[in-house]
Formats: sequence, C-alpha cells, structure tokens
Amino acid sequence: MLHIVIVRDPLIFQSILKQTEAKKVPLSGIPYQVFSHGNIRIVGNYTIDIEEVLASVMQEFNPDTVFFLSESYPVSDEKLSGDIVLPNVFFSYNSAIEMMEDIDSLLWKSETVQKQSSSSVNREPEWIVRGKYDEWGNGDLSSKNEFFHSSQPIFLEHYPLQDDYDFESFGLSVGGVHVSGIWNESIEDFRIRLRLVYENDTFDSDIYAFVQKAWEMKIQGKVYPVAYTKTEDKISGAKNVWSIVQFIIGSIDPDLISEESEWEWEENTEEWIDGTSEE
Repeated sequence: MLHIVIVRDPLIFQSILKQTEAKKVPLSGIPYQVFSHGNIRIVGNYTIDIEEVLASVMQEFNPDTVFFLSESYPVSDEKLSGDIVLPNVFFSYNSAIEMMEDIDSLLWKSETVQKQSSSSVNREPEWIVRGKYDEWGNGDLSSKNEFFHSSQPIFLEHYPLQDDYDFESFGLSVGGVHVSGIWNESIEDFRIRLRLVYENDTFDSDIYAFVQKAWEMKIQGKVYPVAYTKTEDKISGAKNVWSIVQFIIGSIDPDLISEESEWEWEENTEEWIDGTSEE
C-alpha cells in the first residue's frame, strides 16, 4: 500500500523530514515537495490550495490513503495543547455569528445546531448521526440555524469505533466536530461563540476544503484529516503527531506494522480504523 501524508505547516514538515530521514523524490513541474519514507510519501511546502494538492497527488501517485495534517485551534474545553483529533463531522465557518451583539441572541440562533452537531456525535455510530441529516448532511434547518449554515456538514465514515484513545505519550480523539474558517482574534469571546453554534472540538483554515474536494473526487474513503492542536514546542508537537500518523497507517496497513518492528500495539488497538470503507 502507498500512503500520502500532506503537511500544512512548513516547520512541522521540516521536523518530520528530519525525524524520518526521508529522501527527496525528484519530480518536476509540481508546486510542492515530496519525500519518501518506506511506503509513505511526505508532501509539503506547497504553493497552491489544498484542494489542488489533493487532486495532484491522486493523479501523480494514486495512493491508498491520503492524510492531511493541519495545525488547529482547540475549541472544546476537553482539548488541550498538543492533543490530536481525527474529526468525522466538518463545517465551513459562517462569519455571521460574529455579528450577533450578545450571547443570548447567539443561543437563540444556535438552538437547533446544538442538538444536531453536539459533541455527542463523537460517540454515536455514524449511521445514527447520518440518520439525522439528508445525504449531504442537512438536517431540519429551521429559520434559526439557517442563519449560520453557510455550508452543509460533511461526514467521514472511517471510524467504526469513536472514542478517546489515551496512550502513554499522547492524547488521541477519534471522531469529533471540526470547523474551518478564519480565526478572529479580535473577538474576545470568539471561542465561546464557536462552541455555542457548532459545539466543535477544533478549528483550522483548510480541513473542510480538503474533505469537500475528496467528496467531489469520490475518494472520501481514502482521506484522513488530522487536526493537531497548537503547541509552543513545534518540534515536540511534530514528534507527537508523526507517532500517531504511523500508528494510524499501521492499523490500516499490516505490512507496515511488520516492517516497523518498534511499533508494538495490542490486538484490540488495531481495529479502531477500517481502511476498507466503501466509497
């Protein structure tokens, strides 16, 4: 199997290359760099939008999986610096929530979405969550929550088990709500507003576009967006996120486990991801 890992942050990208001692793949005419580490190709330093990167790597390599590592803001109080989330519900941020003058008005507008995209989806089987929506993720959009739904939620269904995994050296949450947009530091209660409307775990700029493109290309069964929360020590953060990526790939690709003898996982940890989801 061939696995692609796209890294958005240049410093994290360079740190992963240093850790792995990956070798550069000589390719011409592409607006990103590719390095090889066994059956993993590490992609970074790109100068185009993530949607174009995804389309290009699918054309160039036709990989079995594509991971996208994106540094994210923690929104939920349960998420700490350095935590890593594999979200399964994705929204595009609507800046209209910034226009509400008070929290009470925002609560009125967000009443329905709290029920539909609450953090409880992290624990429910995907078919139960999807049953609340139509095929593109729309639920019963009343006049209240039409206010902030600039996009329809998108779902990924890779994770038959959706629970928190807390291994000795890192925190990993499987399943969760993620929102993509522009973080507004000028609004003091911005994080609170996000929690009230979306009840999301994490927030970044690009993951929604990545997942949306995967749906358009009908390769949603191959993509794994990884939201890792900001940490002051980027080198330590890079080591952490790379160890988790290797764990995830190893759970999908048994051949990688046998090659990487230092990764010894208990039998019940190899079943949390199903890498054979139907597209």
